[in-house]
Amino acid sequence: MVRRDAPLGPLEAGDPAAAGPYTLLGRLGSGSMGRVYLGCSAAGRLVAVKTVRAELAREADFRTRFAHEAAAARRVSGVYTASVVNADPDAEVPWLATAYVPAPSLELLVAEAGPLPVAAVRWLAGGCAEALESIHAAGLVHRDLKPSNVLVCADGPRVIDFGLAHARERARVTLSRVAVGTPAFMAPEQAQGSRVVTAASDVYALGATLLYAATGHGPYRGEGALELMAQLATLPPDLSGLAVELETMVRGCLARDPARRPAPADVLASVSDYLRHGRAEPGLSGSALDLVRDYAAGPRLPVGGPDRAGAAPERPMRERPRVVIEGVRDGRSSSSPARTFLREPRNTIASVAAILLIGVGALLARTFWSGGGSAGADPGRGRPPAGRAAEPPAPLGGAGDRPTGDPRIVVNQPQGDGVTVFVIHGTGWRPGDRVRVSLDGSGERPGPVVDHMGTFNYAVNQAHEFLPGPLPLGVHTFAAATGGAPARTTFRVVP
Repeated sequence: MVRRDAPLGPLEAGDPAAAGPYTLLGRLGSGSMGRVYLGCSAAGRLVAVKTVRAELAREADFRTRFAHEAAAARRVSGVYTASVVNADPDAEVPWLATAYVPAPSLELLVAEAGPLPVAAVRWLAGGCAEALESIHAAGLVHRDLKPSNVLVCADGPRVIDFGLAHARERARVTLSRVAVGTPAFMAPEQAQGSRVVTAASDVYALGATLLYAATGHGPYRGEGALELMAQLATLPPDLSGLAVELETMVRGCLARDPARRPAPADVLASVSDYLRHGRAEPGLSGSALDLVRDYAAGPRLPVGGPDRAGAAPERPMRERPRVVIEGVRDGRSSSSPARTFLREPRNTIASVAAILLIGVGALLARTFWSGGGSAGADPGRGRPPAGRAAEPPAPLGGAGDRPTGDPRIVVNQPQGDGVTVFVIHGTGWRPGDRVRVSLDGSGERPGPVVDHMGTFNYAVNQAHEFLPGPLPLGVHTFAAATGGAPARTTFRVVP
């Protein structure tokens, strides 16, 4: 089995204890804009919280740009993206929270387990192309698609770090004076200047990412950004080691002329015949699957705390109750939350915080979900057997979804507090239709566009489209329709 280092580092001196309603549990990483933390809501939902560097937050127009792009990112509703669930551009330290995905990056997966087989690259291409469709449908261009921004789950990839392109560009210009994007994966026109970057630039980056997945190297292998960008401007891409079955798709994405590149829908169509009867099968090697399953067990803290990070073996902590992670199991939609584990450091403040968090989580779980309730259009769906607490179902993953013509919706959890993000998942809808949504009988509003699998995700009132503040206590009815009779589901907001 592939061994890995803990992806979650302990909080250090100077790190915030919380961001908005989220308690911060540890560090996930850092980037050009700031640090990324693992956060937990009062209801036990894990999120990745991205904070902004102080020098950027002090710039006059940065917060406005950050707020605009965060609002646009919330409109992305694809199955193969990590959805934006909350943001506060006006906080002393601006932050943005996305759904936490317990999965290794493609960069790490290839480094640890080697290049992917042809079937796995096609599987990856389909999910990433569908993610780009969702991002572009919201009026966004990713601008920094690369192997480290693709997380590999057993039910499909998740594209992350989209939606803050201009804010991220300003961060890189401010801190390093280089173009936005990663030279090894950016399109030729992107290297020349951000004003000419379009959705076709993301397709080039997709081709470069698929090449890396299949061979372990990118289109160019220069030493340093300047050499890479010089090669990008003058040389054809290096496709050595690429299987002949993948050459047409990858070469098309890497065309120097943006107009000659396929659209994400064309990439998806090129692999659809291979995926139609085995979409839930990733085709990964045994060592790669081991790594994916290892990450799926949840984030871990190294024993010993900040001063001994990585110096001692990890020790498992007992399961946190009712931690909700979106996903599927064995290619089928999961109706129960994935189990998440944290490792307990000894004799540190983090240890005390972890113990308290477990206790609070248990109390919240007992309070929120005892008794259960309706979780979908079927009034009896989601109700537990007598004497057992209801398990809030996660949104369906999409791997087994099809446009059946029998449209249905389900809420990710039937009950939560005032900061819970209630996500509606639709399945069986007609691809390309624009969904109309309503809450508690209010006037219909434009919702998401149905994807190729007949699915959509929608976060209720996340952009305050129904109410200016949190949803009031009580039972709420959500409806979605595309012209016919609406599908309905209910959820409850509790103290």
